[in-house]
Amino acid sequence: MFPARQPDGRTRAVIVGSGPSARGFIPPAGITVIAVNGAIAWLSRADYWFSLDPSPDNIRYLCNPRPGVQYAVAWPDDCMLPDGVMRFRRHACRGAEPEQHGSPEWWLWRWSAVRGLATDPDVINTGNSAYGALGLAYHLGFTDVALVGVDGSQASRVDGSGHPGNLSHLPLLFASARPQINVVSCGEMTGIPQLTFRSWLNGP
Repeated sequence: MFPARQPDGRTRAVIVGSGPSARGFIPPAGITVIAVNGAIAWLSRADYWFSLDPSPDNIRYLCNPRPGVQYAVAWPDDCMLPDGVMRFRRHACRGAEPEQHGSPEWWLWRWSAVRGLATDPDVINTGNSAYGALGLAYHLGFTDVALVGVDGSQASRVDGSGHPGNLSHLPLLFASARPQINVVSCGEMTGIPQLTFRSWLNGP
């Protein structure tokens, strides 16, 4: 079922991943926090948790929920979920393979990523879990979103869980969402406007 929009009229949220720019991040009061995958393990607080990846670690996070956190996923239909989890259909699409192997466009094709945010309230476009979290924010009615720890690099995660795979396609995805939602990077993501988190927090 489609989740209710924010009852308190909030329009701003921060999506927190485990990339290098999240080191030392402490969520301020009054801002909705959407944790991505393993970020839930070290964040001091979160309002939502989102994942596109039914890995063993993420299944463990889902089955051991933190109080006060709403969990949401866009996982395959054969994944069983605990009661109370918001479930979205994951939309993937793959067209013709780009000629330049290993380019950002090729990786976008490789992961069957979908540019733009799904307008169907039951659907999340795939790309990676942080991009899926942006789709969740859009469905929840947020209009201004900051990315922290969503860096699009293969640097070590701050939670010590290793390195992500190739994320060079992420700037293409997040830039494609800009006509629908005002998303900015408070880290190292290219392709979208960059601000310090303090500047974003104190902005209009």
